[in-house]
Amino acid sequence: MTTADAHILAGAYTLDAVDDLERAAFTRHLGECPVCAEEVAGFRETAALLGTAAAAGPDESFRRNVLAEVSQTRQLPPRVAEPAVPARRTPWRRRAVIGLASVAAAAAVLAGGIGIGLDQSVSDRPAPVADGGAVTSAPDATTVRTTAVGGGSVSATASRQLGKVLVAARALPSLDAGHAYEVWLTGPGAPRSAGLVDPDGSVEAALPAGTDGVAVTIEPATGSLQPTTPSIAGLAVS
Repeated sequence: MTTADAHILAGAYTLDAVDDLERAAFTRHLGECPVCAEEVAGFRETAALLGTAAAAGPDESFRRNVLAEVSQTRQLPPRVAEPAVPARRTPWRRRAVIGLASVAAAAAVLAGGIGIGLDQSVSDRPAPVADGGAVTSAPDATTVRTTAVGGGSVSATASRQLGKVLVAARALPSLDAGHAYEVWLTGPGAPRSAGLVDPDGSVEAALPAGTDGVAVTIEPATGSLQPTTPSIAGLAVS
């Protein structure tokens, strides 16, 4: 699970609006991320407070007073827009309420029968690049290449000085609309997603210290938090 994936799942995890794979991955992440653990605790506290809220309508005397004032109050003229001022930081509790409200709305949509896939375009998965020239021209760049299972090939060009790796796919078999190729960085701990790659495309990603390899798997079209199928290509990164 990537850091961005973990953070965007905090609210959904609190409301139990995640699938089994996401729940297991996020539960492991909570033991390693005090920030997410604190956020989940805050969401749960706020959810409890929301559960105790009760709506109350105005009494009849209040209604009569308001209507009387309305009939006697002159409408103000339109206001000229003023220069915007920098937004102040929203208090934590208010952000928690807003976050829970957003998650609750998404959960309501799911309950109505509309499936929402995990949008990984907002995660830290990098966007495909045209050629990754900075990586390939780095003085310490090294390139390895392997034939992929089923046809085609995959190469990885790494630069430790730049802290980046460029993974390029060539002539991989086309997949149906429900699946895509996903690139993973391997090393100590669970594999880290580096993004989706086209059958003839490239993806550039940060190269964390300790990364010792690159793998490619076939995943759902929206991507996965962890590999769900055997890799079709594996490369050692020096």
